[in-house]
Amino acid sequence: MSTSRDVTLTFRRRVFLFFIFFFLTLRVFLCGDLVWKNHTKNVIYTRARTHTRSARGVVVVVQEQQYMLRGGAAGGAFSSVVVSFSSRSSFSRFVHHRRRVRAGKHFATKTSSGLMSANANNHGGRYHATSSDQFQTPTLKFDNSSKAFSDDVGQQLFDRLSFIGKPKALETLFREDETLAKNVDEKTMKLIEAFLESAKKEKASSTVIQTGTRENEKKKTVVQEIAIGVLPTQVSRHNDASGAHGLQEIAKGTCGDGKTRRVVIASENESDFGSLVNALTRAFPVFSMKSKGSSSSEKEEETKPEPMVVALSGASEATSKKAKAISEAVELACRMVDTPPTSMDPQGMVDEALAAAKRVGGVKSQVWRDKELRRDGMGCIAAVGQSASTDGREPALIRLTFVPKGVNASERPIALVGKGISFDTGGLSLKVGGSMPGMKADMGGAAAMLGAFEALAKCSTEGTITLKQPLELLMCVAENAIGSGAIRNDDVITSYAGKTVELNNTDAEGRLVLADGVSYASKTLNATHLIDMATLTGAQMVATGSKFSGIVCNDDDFELLAVKCGKVSGDLAHPLPFAPEFFNSEFDSKVADMKNSVKNRANAQSSCAAQFVYNHVDDEWKEKGGKWLHVDMAGPSTHDSGRGTGYGVGLLVSLVEELNK
Repeated sequence: MSTSRDVTLTFRRRVFLFFIFFFLTLRVFLCGDLVWKNHTKNVIYTRARTHTRSARGVVVVVQEQQYMLRGGAAGGAFSSVVVSFSSRSSFSRFVHHRRRVRAGKHFATKTSSGLMSANANNHGGRYHATSSDQFQTPTLKFDNSSKAFSDDVGQQLFDRLSFIGKPKALETLFREDETLAKNVDEKTMKLIEAFLESAKKEKASSTVIQTGTRENEKKKTVVQEIAIGVLPTQVSRHNDASGAHGLQEIAKGTCGDGKTRRVVIASENESDFGSLVNALTRAFPVFSMKSKGSSSSEKEEETKPEPMVVALSGASEATSKKAKAISEAVELACRMVDTPPTSMDPQGMVDEALAAAKRVGGVKSQVWRDKELRRDGMGCIAAVGQSASTDGREPALIRLTFVPKGVNASERPIALVGKGISFDTGGLSLKVGGSMPGMKADMGGAAAMLGAFEALAKCSTEGTITLKQPLELLMCVAENAIGSGAIRNDDVITSYAGKTVELNNTDAEGRLVLADGVSYASKTLNATHLIDMATLTGAQMVATGSKFSGIVCNDDDFELLAVKCGKVSGDLAHPLPFAPEFFNSEFDSKVADMKNSVKNRANAQSSCAAQFVYNHVDDEWKEKGGKWLHVDMAGPSTHDSGRGTGYGVGLLVSLVEELNK
């Protein structure tokens, strides 16, 4: 039997234990998931966010004037050397970062939930963002200076300075750039040298060095950093020698998200800058329709990060200008692919093309819509888009013409023909098994063609690329929808070439719209070179993978040039067989000139699809030696995440430039 004293003691023990448990729990809640100790080194690590939108990676918090090298993070792909000069105590620092991480997690939760309902309106079934920033803001901004830095770099307010290149090029940059040497202290330089020496042995690929702090315009402390990303030194014979394939992942670790960022790309070969800038652009997609805001107790004013300033160390002004034009074109293509089909419908694609023509200036435009297509014999484009046309989303053939200064408009042009299926349901041959999501990207060929056209016209006007003949762009645009007006299997349609096609697969619609485009380009425009580009077949990914497009060409030299330009630009391409004698029989029809899909799906589907397109190229043009190249880029047109890559822009720019030398 307990006495009142025993009851009182028991109660006090319980209260005491409760408060101990409460404070221990609170401490774990504040910093338990962030902190652990390396008992051998007695160093405290923390995952830190300096901005609620994105993590900077692993930050090493050590005592003042100390540093350490930590390798093996992120599966061995990321090494971090961080020097911290903060006078803040460890515990308060942990509490601070915990708040930031919680705010960041909440931000991520909030923004993943839907569209920008506050900043958008639905007009007539098409989704429009009221803020053009969602669609137009560039990620990269170029400094055309041939030097890595301006003379006042020491006085610049930066969050992060990033350097990307191969070890030898980076060593040369840090050793020989006088401005850089003046503004990097001796201790930091020794860290950089040690890291680059380690990188030569392929033990590290990137590092972040904290060099100090500054106060921003809001009187908040901002950590200043130098980041270094090392590109792969060894590549296979089918890859781009610049090592650009490794830049995308490296960029994510080295290019910070602060308001003021500067990226310096170093290379020993000036020809490498195109592919490196191409890869850097892809690493930072433009388009977003995520909602904004945070309910964190530590709310911060929403600020739009300024574009990264990119400098090409050792590049000429002409090379920098050309790289800038290509970067902007890649961003355009990526944004178009990422935009939902409610906005990037056939009319949206017409608007984009006309806007690009206006930006360049001196570009002539012509647009055929549903009635004009049927009137002028472009029966394939009209047929594919006829179901969507009943809902106001009329198909279109868009023609843009650029005649360089000093070139006669009557000269035979180079023609670019792009597949622009704004959304592909498969038609009545409906896509099933989860294969329909992502079909907004089925216009990736036309988007890349438009970007390349604008870049080439801009570079020609600026004098950084010489064009000796006119440039023609044809965008074959339609939405492959289902409905009472949709084309059916067993229907027979007539292409611009005058050939009849029996439909046996309405999901093989890309080759149909291209048929009208290549026929017009060869027969009416009489181009010297005809290049078509399309996300044409899933079989391409089986044949050449997600990094290489599959190309089919009727000329050996043209094919080899395309492969070479793929390596130069980073838009890798690999040949597929061109053999009409083996593939034409796949399209035999009893009632028409041909069917639109193969009898045997195991017989080189990608080559067969290209063969169908080639069957509509003008026969007389072929006999006179016209050169044709087909680019199937279904795989490389998007990342694994589904976001557009802008593949094709660099390849086309490089190829057209070479054809004009």
